[in-house]
Formats: sequence, C-alpha cells, structure tokens
Amino acid sequence: MGLKEKLLENKRLNEENQHKVSEQQSEMSYQLGYDDSKQESIDYASLYDPFVKVYSDTQLALQNNTSNNPSYDRKYADDIVSSVEVIRLSLENIASNVEAWTDVVQKAGLMGGVDLMGTPQSRYKCMNVLSGDLKGKMDIVAEDNNINKLAFNVYDDQSFVEKIYLNKLNTLSENQDMFVSIPDVSEDNNNFKITNPEIFEQEQKAEVPVLTGGVTETYRKKDAQGQVELKPEDMGNNMVQDFYMVDKELIGNSLPFNIELNKISAGILGSYQSSDQAIAFNNNILAEVTGYYLKPATALNDKEKQKFQENYKKWFLETEVGNKFPLGDPKPKNVEQPQEEVVEEQVQEEVVLP
Repeated sequence: MGLKEKLLENKRLNEENQHKVSEQQSEMSYQLGYDDSKQESIDYASLYDPFVKVYSDTQLALQNNTSNNPSYDRKYADDIVSSVEVIRLSLENIASNVEAWTDVVQKAGLMGGVDLMGTPQSRYKCMNVLSGDLKGKMDIVAEDNNINKLAFNVYDDQSFVEKIYLNKLNTLSENQDMFVSIPDVSEDNNNFKITNPEIFEQEQKAEVPVLTGGVTETYRKKDAQGQVELKPEDMGNNMVQDFYMVDKELIGNSLPFNIELNKISAGILGSYQSSDQAIAFNNNILAEVTGYYLKPATALNDKEKQKFQENYKKWFLETEVGNKFPLGDPKPKNVEQPQEEVVEEQVQEEVVLP
C-alpha cells in the first residue's frame, strides 16, 4: 500500500470514528432512562496505596539512618510527593486539549480543523473519549511500579485505545497540542486579493474594498485581435450570458502573485517548530489539486519546502481563482439588434435667375 492509500485509509477510519460519535449522540434522546455517563472516574487510591507504604518506610529509614542509599531514597520520596503535581498538570493539559479539540473536530480535514490524514486513528479515538464524545474510560498506572513512569490508559467501550505517558504529555503541551491541526490561511488569501486590485476586480463605488470574484481586463484572455474573448452560454428561458475566460497563466507569472503567495506559504512552513502543520496542509488541502502527498511525522527538507511553495501557488490558481466570469447582463437569444434608421436628406437646389 502506497503513501496515498495509507493516508486515505487513515482518513476513512477517522471519519468512521466520527460517525460513531454521531451515532452515540443520536441515541441520547432515546435513552433517557439509562445512565448517560460516558466515562468512569479514575481510581487514584489504587495507584497510591503501595506508594504510601513505600514513602512511609523510606522516611522512617532516613530518620533512623538505616537507609542503604540515603541520596536515592530521599529523591524517590520527593518524586512520590511531586507526582501529585505531575498528575494535576497533566489533567490540566488534557482539559486544554479537549477544549481545542471541540473546535477543530467540527472542521476536520479543512483549514483550521484537525488533520484527518495524519492523525493516527488511536489518537483520534482517544481525543473523542477524553472529550466525552465517545463512551470509554481512563485509568492511571505506574509502570514497573515506578512513580516516575505514570501513564494514562484510555479505553473505548470495546477495547484499549492508547497509552499516554504523563511526563511526555506535559513536555509536549509546553509547545503544541496532542493533535495536529491544519493551518487556516483563508484570511491571508483574501487579503492578497483585496490588496491587489490590479489583478482582482473590485466593486465600483464601494466604501470598503469588495471583490466581485472576477479579474481586471488585463488578466482576461484575449483573441487574436487583442480583444477580450467572450463565450456565450445558454441560461435557459431563451437567454444567453457572455462569459470571459480568466488568464491564469498570466496571473501565475505576475510579480505580485509570486511574491505574496511565497510569503503566505513560507508562513505555513516557518510558523511552527515542526513540519507537522505544513504536511497536514499539504495532505488535506493541496493534495486535492496536486495529488502529491507527504509522510506525516517527518521533517521537510529544502527541496520539499520549495515544492510545497510551488504547489501552494498551483492550488491557489485552481481553487481561489475562477475559470470564467459573467460580463454584463443576460440577453435574449437569437434576437437581432435593432439597426439605426438612415434617413436621406434631400437638398433642394436653389435656382438663380439671370
């Protein structure tokens, strides 16, 4: 299975998981007589019971000078106490991630939404459990009976979903979320159009710049005589509409287009510590036009970054600039235009008598 097929399969599984969320939401109104709690509370007592005794024995040994390794025991006793803060911080980080998840999952696969292609299905399902959108539970364990290896185990209503190490979660949360979202540059794209009225046509007499959706005459395709090429299209009801064709090649070769689009795409590449967001933008947005995919969880090299910027311009011309635009109002079909009547003026000669 190639990269494209793997990414599309991952997207399908994530969408399938989101469908399950919708199903559980739909069942709520029919199950008013049942317990609707989707998550079980975490049993912290069972986690700390063995460590309470370890802490007590360690402190006693330190006080009685019977410890074989006082330095190690003192640090381990401190680790047991500080683990409470580790758990508290991790729960805060999960809460902040859940808050962000609620917004991005509504725009999944779109700008500003979660990355459907690259987000592992286990993480996607895990976030839906943590947010309370899917039935499940989360417990906490100390792996190898080590208080410094605390981990949350997340389950849905059927099986184990994902393990989250608390220390890793807290470190990650200093810079980014538990998931990758797709950068939203829609405002940047619109601002580019607004600030380049020599390319993108704007409504006349508007108090603030308003785009018509078309382009100025310079960037309309011309015929052999240098006139704007018009193509009439049947609009029904015996009416036709003239359309002009947009010269995308001319736009793509223009200096303002290349300068400004390079700035926007460079912003996507340089605004984050990793390449995750740029890869998410490529796989979910650009690839719809280019068919070119990038492997998630990798760092882009210079060649890949350059290709990303060129593909961004291709995508912009394909999706943000129309192919044609109506010119004037619709007019009746096959109706001859009235001809001006030519009136001959008769001049009477004046006869001059001798």
